[in-house]
Amino acid sequence: MRNTRRISWIKAAQKDFRKFPSEAQDIVLDALTIAAEGAKSSLAKPFKGAGSGVFEIALPFKGDAYRTIYAVQLGEAIWVIHAFQKKSKIGIKTPRQEVELIKRRLTTTTGGTLMTEEPLELVHGSGNVYKDMGDGEADVRQAKALLAAEIIKVLDQEDLSTRQAQEKTGVDHSEFVRIRGANLRRFTIDRLILILGRLNHNVEISVTTHPKQRDFSSTP
Repeated sequence: MRNTRRISWIKAAQKDFRKFPSEAQDIVLDALTIAAEGAKSSLAKPFKGAGSGVFEIALPFKGDAYRTIYAVQLGEAIWVIHAFQKKSKIGIKTPRQEVELIKRRLTTTTGGTLMTEEPLELVHGSGNVYKDMGDGEADVRQAKALLAAEIIKVLDQEDLSTRQAQEKTGVDHSEFVRIRGANLRRFTIDRLILILGRLNHNVEISVTTHPKQRDFSSTP
């Protein structure tokens, strides 16, 4: 059984995140799932000025900059604290007002409960963040991100650069760059399994099926 952590949200952060372009959302959700599996994409960096265990996914996208802040030490889940578009075109420093908002939202855990300095509505994750966000291919998306996380773990454990990984596997280094960057749109599950195999790691897949619940809301 996997120990992938749930991804939960401060509702205001989730609302702001939904304003990101859809492709940017896809990349960030993949990066969050990689983090939930215990790996770290190249987009994720420690967020300075807010204590330990807080990370920032910094995504440059089509000339804009999108930031997602998450905390890994607030209980069993990963908590998304804030999401925003950085509008300043000068420098990479996070604007002061955003830093102050993040600090206000940051919390400690007591008995597994998220405690905050201000009343905030919380959204607890189901274990599949894609499903939580209404993605019709949630299971496939999650499977790809989990496989990408395993590839990143192997690269880190063996201290392989993307060029060294290419030499070892025959897989072009640009594919490893995209995997590290949580840019998984072009990949299929089969391709990611093949790459893990080239890295001398076997993949075991367990499948559980259950009937879909019929939606009677539109039945006359």
